[in-house]
Amino acid sequence: MTPDLKRQRTVHCSPEDQALIREQAAKAGTTISGYLLGLVDNDDPQIHSLVLSPGEQREVLAAAREVSGIVRALREELPGTGGPGLFAALALMARP
Repeated sequence: MTPDLKRQRTVHCSPEDQALIREQAAKAGTTISGYLLGLVDNDDPQIHSLVLSPGEQREVLAAAREVSGIVRALREELPGTGGPGLFAALALMARP
């Protein structure tokens, strides 16, 4: 039988969010970990889907490729890199 090992996880948030989480956990009478795990366990996938649909995945990939192209063009066209200059790079970014 494999022992049930617990592993620590870290959540990064603002001090305001941390205070809110602590407050909500105390109201629920549970630990912060228990409160956060309860939120996950009780989440409604119809409201907060946990994965992207195939269409959403394609949209994210297309946007990432577009941003990558802009970054590549900026590297080539920024002053000091031998390209036409900053205005040309900005004009490239403004194109639809």
